[in-house]
Amino acid sequence: MFRRKAYIIAAVLVILLIGFRIALPYIVKRYVNKTLNELPGYNGHVDDIDIHLYRGAYTIKGLVLIEEKGNPTYPFLKIPRTDLSVEWKSLFKGKLVGEVEMEAPRMNIVAAPATKEAIQQTSQEDWTRVLKDLMPITINRFVVNNGYLAYLDFGAKPDVNLHIEDMHLLALNLANVENERQALPSPVTITGRSVGGGKLKADMKGNFLKKIPDMDIKMQLTQVNLTSLNDIIKAYGKFDVERGRLDMYSEVKVTDGQLDGYMKPFFEELKILDWEKDKKEDGILHAAKEAVIGLVAEAAENQKRDQIATQVPITGSINDPKTNSWKTFLHILRHAFIKAFNKGIENEAGGGNKEKEKEEDKKDKQDKKNKDDRKKD
Repeated sequence: MFRRKAYIIAAVLVILLIGFRIALPYIVKRYVNKTLNELPGYNGHVDDIDIHLYRGAYTIKGLVLIEEKGNPTYPFLKIPRTDLSVEWKSLFKGKLVGEVEMEAPRMNIVAAPATKEAIQQTSQEDWTRVLKDLMPITINRFVVNNGYLAYLDFGAKPDVNLHIEDMHLLALNLANVENERQALPSPVTITGRSVGGGKLKADMKGNFLKKIPDMDIKMQLTQVNLTSLNDIIKAYGKFDVERGRLDMYSEVKVTDGQLDGYMKPFFEELKILDWEKDKKEDGILHAAKEAVIGLVAEAAENQKRDQIATQVPITGSINDPKTNSWKTFLHILRHAFIKAFNKGIENEAGGGNKEKEKEEDKKDKQDKKNKDDRKKD
């Protein structure tokens, strides 16, 4: 009799466990959707959840995150597949941390007017909270495969679509499991392909345990076909490019929320027109000016790269508690990129006017000094 009761109890427990295992994906899916919908400033959902108990992992399928005041045609985040799991090699070192791997994620950053209010968010929180809520343990390894990052500005004329595709990102030691004594213990590498066939490469070291991470970033975007950027050039600059290639190099350090760095563009085989003035001209005058500008650019090509290089400083603060840090960071980088691009083309069209460049650099340094003086006061 006793043995029979034991069998019955064991059978009931097995049935309950099987039932729980069957229900678990639905329970997790409900939790994930609730988490996404409660994220201030966003609405989101997932299509499905797969549980992998044998390796301590689960897979999220079809995650979509849309900004409440954003463009629904271009969701902020769309990820077909995300795998979240325990990092077993760290578990053997006595650290319970996780790893996240995303397949083909797409992020759309839609520009808003460059005002303090536009950079702010009501809740002062961003989408990174999603990962923190969905992964109950600290993330140590983060991977993106075949990612797509787009910057869209529908307020510009013409519309701007600047994107990086085929992006691969690998971030290690985010939880500082190894190299604990290093100031910047977490290495990050990013590669991808930009508009115009450009090759993106970025190497970064950071401390991502801080609320606003400290980072040392080195980036390069090379072999960009400039004719593919004509919409961007017309929207933000004064020129139209008939041919040319761009290489852009940058170094940025973020320390306690303060940015310090530069962007430096190089142009090759460049032929440009001043489209703001050209649209008022035609006939012989138009052809003559095109020829003159073309010759000036050809002459600039024959100079050594370091003789025509333009360097634009990147400075600013992202530690204002009233602003969204990562959006402020992207806004500063965007402004520096546009400024470096325009300044570089202007210098090339002028044959590398060194005196003008020195005056502008001097003005940039003075502006930075004035800002620092105001902060001290």
